[in-house]
Amino acid sequence: MRTFLTTLGVIIGVAAIITLLSIAFGFEESITTSLENIGNVNQITVSGPRQGPGMFVRGGGGIAQSEIKILDEDAISEISELEGVVSVIPILSINEEIEVGRYSTRTSMTGIESEYSDALNITIAKGRELRRNDKDVVIVGYRVDDTFQEKKTGKYIEDLELIGKKAEIIATRNNTSGEDTEDTTETKSWRVTIIGIMEESGSEDDYQVYIPLVLAEDIKKWELDAPDFLDDDGYDRLIVIVNDSGMVDTLVGEIEDLGYRAFSFLQIIESLNQTFVIIQIVLLGIGAIALIVAALGIINTMLMSIMERTREIGIMKVIGASNRDVIHIFLMEALGIGFLGGIGGVILGFVVANIVDMVAGMYITQQGASVQSIVSMPLWLVIFAIGFALLIGLVSGVYPAQKAAALSPVEALRHE
Repeated sequence: MRTFLTTLGVIIGVAAIITLLSIAFGFEESITTSLENIGNVNQITVSGPRQGPGMFVRGGGGIAQSEIKILDEDAISEISELEGVVSVIPILSINEEIEVGRYSTRTSMTGIESEYSDALNITIAKGRELRRNDKDVVIVGYRVDDTFQEKKTGKYIEDLELIGKKAEIIATRNNTSGEDTEDTTETKSWRVTIIGIMEESGSEDDYQVYIPLVLAEDIKKWELDAPDFLDDDGYDRLIVIVNDSGMVDTLVGEIEDLGYRAFSFLQIIESLNQTFVIIQIVLLGIGAIALIVAALGIINTMLMSIMERTREIGIMKVIGASNRDVIHIFLMEALGIGFLGGIGGVILGFVVANIVDMVAGMYITQQGASVQSIVSMPLWLVIFAIGFALLIGLVSGVYPAQKAAALSPVEALRHE
């Protein structure tokens, strides 16, 4: 029973390491995969002075928001000349109402140049993608149809068929030129055709609408009552496509040196990976503490075993067993406890981790999000856990084994 309880202590310690680290690895893979799906690692986002924080820091320096250059055609040309840049895609964002028959919704719209749909990972589930010279067309996200309401009742409509439908984009602006103070706004509509529905991404892109850049410019010009707004304010952001992900960090620095604010999803992923390494080390330490406690149990069990087998040790020495033989016997017993504890801990850790994964998956599904495993148990982790348990067993057995070997045969035979 004493040996079983000692082995159980090792099992619990190994199971703690397996469970905690497999969940940590799973979270890391899940978040990294999600970020890679949201943003291509070969892309750099350059934002204008009207977006993002007031300051950004790189290498200890900083640029005040007032010093950040606007994203106009000169910016596109300047960034395009950098080595490693494949293309620079201007982006213009608006938030407008869109009507389809007697239904309407307000949503975020992104204006892009039609030929860059593939570069921005816009994948079409139904219909077609944007093409060169498209103007009065739109592509909607997978779940945009769920956001439409009947204009009269405000009731949400499920499964509204959008593909091929005629729609109207309705913009509103303040009317500052008129003398009538009671009616301070005016509206204008643009007739468009919904030509495509994007594949489900599980991100906010499912509620996004993509329109040709020329259409977004027309709407923005009217909305701001500023035909030359691009010269004054520029685009909202630029997407820089890089030919090699290994050059992303270098190009981010070069773009910032030109006076623009830039970041990449690769930087976010690298930062998260560093954070997860720290978390994994902490969790490994927690599991290691449990194994150290188990090691004390092994030492105690082995010492008790020596006391009970003192006469047996004396007999072995009398019939020719050397001190080395005695050490080997007790070390093998300690290693046996470590090995059985390691195997049992891996099995228990696997079961517990998968139960956690199942419960978390059920909760995520209930929240309406896509399910992705939060547990990852690489083979090296299993080998490491068993090896660590063996090492604990070996180290814990050294002192008891040496004590057993040091027993005098005469004194041992006298022991009752």
